Amino acid sequence: MPIHKATIIPRGKALGMVSQLPERDELSLTKAQLLSRMDVAMGGRVAEELIFGSDQVTTGASSDFAQATSIARAMVTLYGMSDKVGPIVIQPEEWENVSSQTSDLIDGEMKMLLEQSRCRAMVILKERRTELDRLAKALLEYETLTKTEIMQIISGKSIIRDEIDLLF
Repeated sequence: MPIHKATIIPRGKALGMVSQLPERDELSLTKAQLLSRMDVAMGGRVAEELIFGSDQVTTGASSDFAQATSIARAMVTLYGMSDKVGPIVIQPEEWENVSSQTSDLIDGEMKMLLEQSRCRAMVILKERRTELDRLAKALLEYETLTKTEIMQIISGKSIIRDEIDLLF
């Protein structure tokens, strides 16, 4: 889903956020789209690890982890997107009836999906480290960036804001 805006200004419990808007209405999502959303959610923590080191990560990614975990759970328990668990549906109110073996299998599949997502995000950000650094620097300077500004920055161009732009 295309980025609409990114900010490091705290919003509610979030210390910053990336706003994405779909190009068209989405009635159903592919497995690739769900995995991509998980990868995006993992990006903030992975960026912290790359920039500051694993000992200096913050709690800032907690809502991103919650989102990624929710997607992984739905993929495994609602959408039949796990070969090991199979095409079953387990509604939240049915969890108490799930065997410990099935519960462990679901947990394992979710953890695998989440770890694979984190690894994909790490590979992408390592490959795009220059763009990551440019974007981080620009966010520190401007605090909020539009899609157009983000595209300019990651391509190595400077952004110029008119005074009128600062009003919005």
